[in-house]
Amino acid sequence: MKDSILMTVAAPRVSPSILTPQNVDEHLLQLLESKGRDTDFWSSKDRDRNDSAHSIFQYPAMMVPVVQRRLLGAILEARPDIQSVYDPFLGSGTSLVSGMHYGLNVYGNDINPLAVLISRVRTARSVDFTVGVIAEQVAETAAKDSRATIETSMVNRGKWFQEDVSLELSRLRRAIRQCDNLWVRRFLWVTLAETVRLTSNDRTSTYKLHARSAFDIAKRALSPIAVFRELARKNAASFSEFRRRLNEAKQLTSGRYVAETEVRIGDTRKTQEYWSDAAPFDLLMTSPPYGDNLTTVTYGQHSYLPLHWIDFKDIDPSADEATLRTTQEIDRRSLGGIASDDVWTEEKLFEASPRLKRFADDLPAKPADGRTRLIRFYKDFGTSLDSILDVMKPDSYMIWTVGNRNIAGKQVPTDLVLSELLEGLTCKVITTLTRRIHHKRMPDRNASSATMREEKILLIRKVRA
Repeated sequence: MKDSILMTVAAPRVSPSILTPQNVDEHLLQLLESKGRDTDFWSSKDRDRNDSAHSIFQYPAMMVPVVQRRLLGAILEARPDIQSVYDPFLGSGTSLVSGMHYGLNVYGNDINPLAVLISRVRTARSVDFTVGVIAEQVAETAAKDSRATIETSMVNRGKWFQEDVSLELSRLRRAIRQCDNLWVRRFLWVTLAETVRLTSNDRTSTYKLHARSAFDIAKRALSPIAVFRELARKNAASFSEFRRRLNEAKQLTSGRYVAETEVRIGDTRKTQEYWSDAAPFDLLMTSPPYGDNLTTVTYGQHSYLPLHWIDFKDIDPSADEATLRTTQEIDRRSLGGIASDDVWTEEKLFEASPRLKRFADDLPAKPADGRTRLIRFYKDFGTSLDSILDVMKPDSYMIWTVGNRNIAGKQVPTDLVLSELLEGLTCKVITTLTRRIHHKRMPDRNASSATMREEKILLIRKVRA
């Protein structure tokens, strides 16, 4: 069933020049309060796994497309002049595809090459609707391939893949390379990535790499070619439905998306360096990491095995294969992963957020590195905020979806800390919504995140200087 809020898509966008930012704030608050009378409106118990090609890869902690569209719909009712949405922590691209339902220009970046690949597939302006047929041909080619050459130089491959699995993955990789169309290859790489996830020796119950027992591995009899074939059918059907909905919403012209889409690989601490040509942006919609990836959601570890089977040149010319140097390299390069040049000192951080200082000062002695990791993450986060605000327009709105992780059994007040940090950077907190988590897949075996059962959605406006 169509999401009713999408019926606002075709509304003309006329700049509300007679309205002051304060008037718009008040109007937006009324809209949000009205819609929020249904306690599940921001939580959405019902979900369609295939919504907007959401299920083509099981990326960690994915946002819910229908909830993001509802948030966007409310913002656009109050600010119909908005033309662009930006996500500096892109993940699998849910914010961007949500913006596509409204015909917005969509922009995003992520430090993880796999996130960039998935998002580029989902946000492509033009696609090949014969991709399902092509995928079947790829599977057939792989099935007829009798070569025994292994197409990855991955260290310790035998720990993570049975030999017959490695052979079939190699045959699929060779077959994908034969496709001429870049978007088709990217679609097939994403399908291969999910195939790797399902056929490796890694347990799927946690995002951290954790090999199955020898007994469990011996019981498994999997054919990556068969898994790939089935996934490709589902992914092609899901993508076709997504494009059909865009077409119904009049967001396609001759099969091509009507606005701009741009996904880049890059560190959010340096946003202004690689968005100077497209910024400033009208609206931010994102869900940042809840803490350093090594102790919260290990996006990099989850991506490590699939990335070893994908041609990096098809992701992006600047995609760095050194990110596969270790299982933790991507997470180390992310916020709080390693000590970096301190743009934000601890003194500056605590002055900007007294709540963070109180929390840090009250942390118990164990774990010994708990306080260090907390401060290191927020120093990097503060640097990211500086960079992000540089590419946002004055009076632009920002939608931040955050979770409050635990350290040593104590809940970090992420939403309150973020509010204080942004208020110190000439921003205004308009309101905070609570979203119960019904479906978002979280790492149950990760003690830092296991108690997350709700998220906070912060609506912020960058105040004009």
